[in-house]
Amino acid sequence: MAAVTSLGLHQPTALQYAIQEQLIDEHAPKPEYTWHTFVSHDGDHVGEDELLVTKEAVIWSRGNIFRKCFGFKLEKEPVTQALLTYFPTSDQSSHHSPRHGSQSKLSFDRRILSKALVVFLKTQAHIYFLDGTSHVVHMPFEVESACAAPQGVIIQRKPRNDVGSASSLKFPRVPPNSFISPQTSPVSMRNSQQSTFTTDTLGRPKALPLRLTHQGENIWEVPNEKEDSHWPRLVSLTDPLLDMGLVVTHADKPAKLKNRRVSSKQPCFLDRAEEILHIEEIMVAEPTMQERSEPLVLAITINRESSMYTVWRFTYLKREDPFRAPKSTKKTGDRRRSSMQPGLPSGVASPTQPSFQESFGATLPGKRTRKSEKQEKVAKALENLESSLGLDKDAAAGRRTSRRVSSMLARADLSASQDRTAFGDQPQVANHTSGRRETSYGSNRARTSGVFAGASFGGTVMQSANTLGSFLEAPVDNLLEELRAGGDFEGFHNMGLDDHDFDGMAREIMFTKVHSVPVDNSNVRYSLSRVPAKEHCKVFCLTGSPSLEDVQNRRQVLVGFQDSMEKRLQLLTLYLQTPAKTSTAGPESVSITFGQLWKVQNVIDCCKLVDKTVSTILVLSEGANGTRELSLQAPWSELTSVSLPSKLSLSNVRSLDERGGLVDREVGLRRAITPSVGELAGIRHPKLNGVVDILDGETHQLHQIRIQLQPTRPQVVKIFNVLRAVLPSSIGDRLLAGWWHIMVWLGTQTLDVADPEWSAFVIQLLGIFMALGTNELVTAVSGPIGHRRNRSLLRSSSGAQVDLSDWDAMNIFEKPNSTAHPYWIDNRSWQWAVEEEDAASNMFHPSQGRQDDMSFMVAHLKYARSFRASSSGESAYGPSGFAPTTEVNSESKRLSCAQDILMALHWLLEEQKLDISAYHLTPPGSVDLRILVLQIVKWLHWTHWSTVYELELPFGPSDVHDSLANVVIPKSVPEPRLWSVLEWIQDSLTQAESTANSLPYQISALTVDILPQTKLFERFFEALKTRRQGPIEFVEAMHDSGVTPHVLESLPDTILVPLRDAISRCQARPPPTWSRSLLELVDRADVGSVLLPLDGSQQHCSSLAASSHLSSWDFSSLCQNVMDFNDAPADDTAESDKQSVIRAIFKEDRRLEETKLMLNTTRPRGFRLDPQPEWSEPFYLEQQKEHVTRLATNTLSIPAGRGLMNYGLRFPLLTQKYHINGFVLNCVVKPTNVTVGVDKNLFTEDKIAWAFFHSGVAAGLSISRQAKGVDTSWILYNKPGHDLNNRHAGFLLALGLNGHLKGLAKWVAFKYLTPKHTMTSIGLLLGLAASYIGTMDSLITRLLSVHVTRMLPRGAAELNLSPLTQTTGIMGIGLLYCNSQHRRMSEIMMSEIKHVETEDDEEPLRSECYRLAAGFALGYINLGKGTDLKGLHDMRITEQLLTLASSTKNTELVHVLDRSSAAAVMAIALIYMKSEDHIVARKIDVPDAVLQFDYIRPDILLLRTVAKHLILWSEIKPTHNWIRKNLPARYHSRVNPPTQSFDDSHRGPLNTTHLPFLTILAGLCWAVALRHAGSGDTRARDLLLVYLQRFYGYCRSAPVKANFDDRTVHVTARMCLDVVALSAATVMAGTCDLKVLRILRSLHGRNDTETTYGSHMATHMAIGVLALGCGTQTFSTSNMAIASLLVAFYPDFPDQVQDNKSHLQAFRHFWVLATDSRCLVTKDVSTNTPISVSIIIKFKGGRPEEVRNTPCLLPPLADIVNVRTNSPEFWNLEMDFSGPAGSETRQKFEKNQALYLRRRPAGGDPFSATMLALGRQAVSTAEDQLQPLEWLFDAASTLRRLTHAERDITLDSAVGGPDVSLSRGSAVDARLVLEESLTTGRRDDLIGLKGLFEWLEWKAKKVEKDKQEKTEGTAWNNEGWLRESIIEGLKGKVWLAAREDN
Repeated sequence: MAAVTSLGLHQPTALQYAIQEQLIDEHAPKPEYTWHTFVSHDGDHVGEDELLVTKEAVIWSRGNIFRKCFGFKLEKEPVTQALLTYFPTSDQSSHHSPRHGSQSKLSFDRRILSKALVVFLKTQAHIYFLDGTSHVVHMPFEVESACAAPQGVIIQRKPRNDVGSASSLKFPRVPPNSFISPQTSPVSMRNSQQSTFTTDTLGRPKALPLRLTHQGENIWEVPNEKEDSHWPRLVSLTDPLLDMGLVVTHADKPAKLKNRRVSSKQPCFLDRAEEILHIEEIMVAEPTMQERSEPLVLAITINRESSMYTVWRFTYLKREDPFRAPKSTKKTGDRRRSSMQPGLPSGVASPTQPSFQESFGATLPGKRTRKSEKQEKVAKALENLESSLGLDKDAAAGRRTSRRVSSMLARADLSASQDRTAFGDQPQVANHTSGRRETSYGSNRARTSGVFAGASFGGTVMQSANTLGSFLEAPVDNLLEELRAGGDFEGFHNMGLDDHDFDGMAREIMFTKVHSVPVDNSNVRYSLSRVPAKEHCKVFCLTGSPSLEDVQNRRQVLVGFQDSMEKRLQLLTLYLQTPAKTSTAGPESVSITFGQLWKVQNVIDCCKLVDKTVSTILVLSEGANGTRELSLQAPWSELTSVSLPSKLSLSNVRSLDERGGLVDREVGLRRAITPSVGELAGIRHPKLNGVVDILDGETHQLHQIRIQLQPTRPQVVKIFNVLRAVLPSSIGDRLLAGWWHIMVWLGTQTLDVADPEWSAFVIQLLGIFMALGTNELVTAVSGPIGHRRNRSLLRSSSGAQVDLSDWDAMNIFEKPNSTAHPYWIDNRSWQWAVEEEDAASNMFHPSQGRQDDMSFMVAHLKYARSFRASSSGESAYGPSGFAPTTEVNSESKRLSCAQDILMALHWLLEEQKLDISAYHLTPPGSVDLRILVLQIVKWLHWTHWSTVYELELPFGPSDVHDSLANVVIPKSVPEPRLWSVLEWIQDSLTQAESTANSLPYQISALTVDILPQTKLFERFFEALKTRRQGPIEFVEAMHDSGVTPHVLESLPDTILVPLRDAISRCQARPPPTWSRSLLELVDRADVGSVLLPLDGSQQHCSSLAASSHLSSWDFSSLCQNVMDFNDAPADDTAESDKQSVIRAIFKEDRRLEETKLMLNTTRPRGFRLDPQPEWSEPFYLEQQKEHVTRLATNTLSIPAGRGLMNYGLRFPLLTQKYHINGFVLNCVVKPTNVTVGVDKNLFTEDKIAWAFFHSGVAAGLSISRQAKGVDTSWILYNKPGHDLNNRHAGFLLALGLNGHLKGLAKWVAFKYLTPKHTMTSIGLLLGLAASYIGTMDSLITRLLSVHVTRMLPRGAAELNLSPLTQTTGIMGIGLLYCNSQHRRMSEIMMSEIKHVETEDDEEPLRSECYRLAAGFALGYINLGKGTDLKGLHDMRITEQLLTLASSTKNTELVHVLDRSSAAAVMAIALIYMKSEDHIVARKIDVPDAVLQFDYIRPDILLLRTVAKHLILWSEIKPTHNWIRKNLPARYHSRVNPPTQSFDDSHRGPLNTTHLPFLTILAGLCWAVALRHAGSGDTRARDLLLVYLQRFYGYCRSAPVKANFDDRTVHVTARMCLDVVALSAATVMAGTCDLKVLRILRSLHGRNDTETTYGSHMATHMAIGVLALGCGTQTFSTSNMAIASLLVAFYPDFPDQVQDNKSHLQAFRHFWVLATDSRCLVTKDVSTNTPISVSIIIKFKGGRPEEVRNTPCLLPPLADIVNVRTNSPEFWNLEMDFSGPAGSETRQKFEKNQALYLRRRPAGGDPFSATMLALGRQAVSTAEDQLQPLEWLFDAASTLRRLTHAERDITLDSAVGGPDVSLSRGSAVDARLVLEESLTTGRRDDLIGLKGLFEWLEWKAKKVEKDKQEKTEGTAWNNEGWLRESIIEGLKGKVWLAAREDN
């Protein structure tokens, strides 16, 4: 019998809620609702869920607690079924595992699955993830039933002919050769061989259609019923975002030969009569430490037509990528096409059978079928289609478009909000024979495939590319109208249900037949034919334990089929055979064979009952006399009857609901009934822990009971697990059944046992060995064998207390399960209690005369004898009992089992020696089991075992009663070898050749979960045999064997020291090839996470600045923010989280603060104007206004530089509007300190529009690329309230440059462009092009094309757009098609560059600015492709551009300048960049003849100089000789020596003939800067500073009154000064170099009349470049970066604020595309705060190493070999940028520049560790901040001997990093534990010390051997984790102790 506990009446948890919410009536009969329980037994996901299903709602409960209610009243459809399953989550990652405790797991393809609720209505399915996400799937058929699968759900379709028909009988068809049967046809051959005869027409027979046209072919068919036999009955849904899939099986070969030939690619479906019953996962192998075991899935179906159950192997097929078409490996040209046009299905009048594969969907209205004009090949049709639509075969699509909308959205009109053009862009692909699937398109009610073959529901046939968007509008609108109206439509019922082929659906699940079992119905069930088979069939799978595997490595699985109508249970045995050689058997490698079939009659009901790891069958059977009884049965276990308690509680003890007052609850708990015989009607709702409901047949109430199948005590569970694994097959399970009987017997006796489970095992073990025979007669105990004591201090309500002075009574409370002593007595705190001699042996011994009552073993010996005398004991231990040592077994088997039991218990005890926590477990523990084994081995006279066990007890055994000593077992059980796990590990570590301590072969055959620590060391030593014996090999072997940091913490210190020693030797420099898990093992996870961000739970940023309690805003500021929506901070970087890094970079001076002050526009600027004596007061005021006006021009140019300085620093608060700074143009005049304002009429919004535009760009560029939430809604939130303004236009451009416009909704773009606001159009178009750079997006292309006249079709009307907008469109096309070499776009750009104006307009469209943009666009499209122009050779692009750039032109008017030269030069520079093409470089170079300079503009000479040297990239050198070499020979004297001014007296003054000299020199400086952009090269900086000072000196010496010639020279020199200033800043970008900053600060202060707005802009941009990103960013030298710098720093700067004649000012911000994040930040992994450490940079090409301190900017990564840290306080890391993993490291560095370092523990090198500890102590003393626990080291004697380094380890909380809370053991802990073990004197501790000493000797020999052999890489010779001096000291103490004993 099994122990049963009544848990009370069981009702649905949510029943009261449903009644309160009026979802059901309070007295409603049960058919009004259904109740389902779902139990999960999978590892961490163990739990119970309940679903209460009504017609309009589904209520979910978990753990007897109501969770949520889902209502469907608005859907106006009844709920048919609800279930729980798992679906893939939206955020997929194959590299992450599900969180512990979360409702998620991994799928077969390693995707994360989350639990979801699926509710089926009539026409739709609602999917609710339990984390909140929901989907709605509209079903194209009515669902009959569904079954949860491991991933997704299997849906069973309700057949169409079952909708209107009643139950049916099946009769065979008329034979084909009958007179009434027509000739066979392909159609008739495909029909079923059975016809349906319905009983629905028996009372009203229908006339048979016996017309001549019918020929009697359908004589037995139901008239007017359309059969859909070709549609599969079972389909799958594995992802709510994907289409339904097919459930297929292997083709039946004999049947295939009889029918017509079928394509091998055509899926073979299950028989339409197959109905799904059950799906269950079977674990084929226990999971190992390294790999996850995949389960085997079985599916069971029933075929009621053939009356067969079928067992299938359930496997998921690998689904092809839905976003890419699979590559076809076979030719498709031989496949015959349909005679119908693709896309139009054949009608009923088609003369031939349709063979073209159609997508399941209805024929669109208004479309007629037509014949094909010509038979074509499918491949040719596909090629024509793709070419006509302009599709790219290899283009990768985005995430699959979701076809799921919510129930509310399904009724909304989506046509008004969706962009029609976007629908027209969906790719169409032709149908292939392989049935590949593409993105599905269609309505929200049905699922349709996107295969081009057939007319899909919700779409139309595409006939031409021009009508791509228009043909989709009308059908979609009509469909949405029908959906909104709530009516049905014809396509719903015809949605592919007549298709014969299903290539449009993916084959997701494969059913492989295993075996079939006949149903054997005794009658025909008319009433059940329309009821799903799941309603009256119960199926379950029962897996045998791993110990039941036979010699063939087969595991048993029972499949049970319970037929409630027939009262019959059928059990099919399946054998799962796994390959013996594979360590982890997957489901693919498992072979399934079927075995015996049992048929059990008179079974009323049954179910699978599971209690943790034990599972069995609970059977409700009916006897011959009508009595019913419960029993536990399994083929491998003993039949055990289950007797219900005499009284069953009516109160649900598991419910947490409030049921009135306390009195009512107590009364309810006492209420009970006495069940009468025969009232049990069924078994319902099996749950966890053996809980099940029994149905009362009279009252129809459910009583919940718990049947205990497995112990709850951990020690007892481990004992039974090891016994079931070691003993032969089925013996272990019978032992468990015997334990059930003893538990029931103990419940019927009044015995005083403290722990019934442990006592039951003790009784069972004693009975097993007593069954061998004893020298005493076993008789039944006539009287009571004991009484149950009241174990509380209060005996009764009278208040009488026990005698508190009774020592024996205290012992009973303190050691109820042992005969030795309490477990706490071993603590050092209780050492005083056993200091006296023999105190321990007498202290816990019962008093004389009370041993019979108090002795644990004596009492249980009596209990064992009494149980043997009972009826249950007789069945277990009698002559024919099922115990393994009874007389029914052979003599050898009895002795062998007895020996195996003791050996198994001994192995368990040895296993627990390897876990230091096992000794401190709650009793019963290892000591209790050791006492029990010791008593038995004494009975068996195993002297060696007895001696060792007595030595291992902390105190000697105190139970020496005569009744125990007199027990003798006459059977001579052989004494086996006593194996010691500690000695085995000791010999294996030292490689000692000892067979005495070898691992028993029985342990090698056990699984990992039985003896995990022992098996771990077995794998460790096996892995170590094949490796060298070095520390690295030790650690690798540990990792391969499954050692983790948690395992290390559980090992004894004597075993831990060698392992930790090897780990500590690998910590400093772990091999670079180690995996992340290996690095975590050696506590160097920082190496594996190089450049990877920390987890969110560990990210806690700490600021370097001291915390302040002062608020940044006062009350008035807050009110103003609320009223004005202004969140302006104090400065632009106040909210940046990078401030700590920035302060660490510039912590030595205030250069950054000075830069911020110069680039600030929110504060009044000041200047000094001393009044002259001759000035009058009005004149002085006029002078002040004039100065203020000039200074205002300077201020208006500042935002261009501020955007550079603040680039990427802010993360905006999404709930506040983003503030864009304006301008404060007022100035404070010194010395009078008068604030003077400007004339507002001169600085209106229209006159300084571009200044506000740049201010908006600066604000937007301060937003980081990593900022989250910058989406459409946030952009619209920051949109101006009424009219568009220039600031927001620049803001849009900045967002686009940072990539934030990629998620902008297309309708928002049209909303911005509709007003035709020029600045907004410029910002948005350019921003969108930058966000989609290089993507060739079709929608953005159309958006840009409509803003460019050249892109419009011929004959189109002229655009009413600004030329600046069209210029933006041209440049946007270049960005969008960057690096694409697109021929069409290249032709357009080329034509725009060389266009000849037909009319002389005052403001022509194709100005120099427009043509320059076309040149840049042409260069972007073919960037760096000059040597490989591919299909552009025939265009002769190079020749045309060279002609425009360098040849002479015919001009009729001298004042008409050439507008194409600059564009052509820039295009050549970008196309041939870094090509090293000397021919092109020579042609683009400046002329050799000086006379030709007179015919070329000076700025063109500058551009041609730069273009030449960009082509000859590698020849650029930062030297004066290179500058002089590339200057025309005529000008060499002007730069020799370079330190003298240009107009030195010896050289003569400059005039207009020297303009080429100035521009060529500036071009050379610019080329040097581009070559060394962002490198921080001091050689290039010093070179450029020399010429910068020369240009600046010449400009400052300009005469006040100059002629035209001098003014021309000075204007050119000022342009060159701007270029060289930007060049010097470009080289030192992001460094805030002081030498460059000094000159730029002087340039910033210019306030003369000659300095233009553009010159001020260049200066401020140079200052911003120098402080790029406040020191966190720099420039790159990639092709894109150089091209963007050319565009941004184009030398022709504007003269006025609104000047765009030569270059569009919006292009000045293209430097964003050239930025490179190379700021290396080192952070402490424990605090996440930036730290400053030294790094060593190793360069390529023999350049000497460079040392820098972090945070700092790294040189270009292409020039670096590696970067490594050099810190004594932190573990050093190395980043390799040139090795095999160099590209991966560079990619990681681009994403995250933070390097997380872990602090070194102060225990490595003794000298350095001690000095470091003393240094820390000195610092603490100087700051008067000593450690608060320093006094402990002097107070405790054991801590007084610790060194300074060991004390620092003890007190340093930062050691270990963020996981310091794990409290990992240190070397100090190991030392203290080892010293303490000498005082305890336990045998295990001494054996461990002996092994530690031998390992130290082996290590010394290993070092000597390696020195002799000159072996490198072992590294055993250095100091290890635990100092050798400590081990030598322990050895000396042991020697002294042994000497004293002698």
